[in-house]
Amino acid sequence: MDTELLSPMKQTLWGRLAVVNFFLGGAGAGAYLVAVSLAGFSPTPLVRLALILGPLLVLAGFLSVAVEAGRPLRGPKVLRRVETSWMSRESWAGGAFIALAALDFVAPWVGWRLAAAPVALLFVLAQGWVLSNCRGVLAWNVPILPLLFLASALVSGAGVLSLAAPFGSGDADRLPLATAALILLSGFAWVAYSLWPGNRTFRQVVGGLREDSAVLGIFVVGHLLPLALLVLGRRSPALAAAAAALAGIGVLSGQLQAKARLILKMGVLRPITIASLGVRTTAEIAHGK
Repeated sequence: MDTELLSPMKQTLWGRLAVVNFFLGGAGAGAYLVAVSLAGFSPTPLVRLALILGPLLVLAGFLSVAVEAGRPLRGPKVLRRVETSWMSRESWAGGAFIALAALDFVAPWVGWRLAAAPVALLFVLAQGWVLSNCRGVLAWNVPILPLLFLASALVSGAGVLSLAAPFGSGDADRLPLATAALILLSGFAWVAYSLWPGNRTFRQVVGGLREDSAVLGIFVVGHLLPLALLVLGRRSPALAAAAAALAGIGVLSGQLQAKARLILKMGVLRPITIASLGVRTTAEIAHGK
């Protein structure tokens, strides 16, 4: 068994405001992606709503992480490292999304939407790559994380739209079915992540998603309850609007708790072991290892 010289410790670089950035940014970009997908890139009321909420949420996320960094005026320096830094790429993608959405809001054109959608997708994936490239953090340094962030962003965006979208338009009426499908996708992604193979320490850290509080907050409140509400709204049209709004609240609550747990509780640094330092023990030398 490999000997630990320094036990796993929680990272302290990113805290609650980083959670806000990943949550709000993902929800904003996700809301836009869901809206344009349902509308077929047409300028429907749902898309117009996403053009307002999406960029505002992404911008609020950026402001949160800038404040946490302690020197927000130095934020532009991040943009200079686009060749090597996923944080820089995330910033560029988020800024481009905000600009394209603003142009589309002022002067509606399908070209802006066709450009903004892949940029929003890149932004969401970049958020996942920011964490998955943190090699020192066991629970983050896994290849599934960008896809997990994409699933989380899409269902969060559907939750935002479910709270704010008016019923009565064609794409908004299709939103509950799309939200239900995205809830299933998100649930599958979080379960797959919780079962991802790894060493003993990784399994212990990620096993936090199977704790009672996590199961209740993330999977019951954030997935099962919203699904039940959407089914209720489907069977009782008079309750559809209220059921969709409550489902949206549940979805957003679950995704916020999931990302908070991922950043704050599961952000554990790798233990420093003899093997990781490339040092051989006396027993290994004696056995010719």
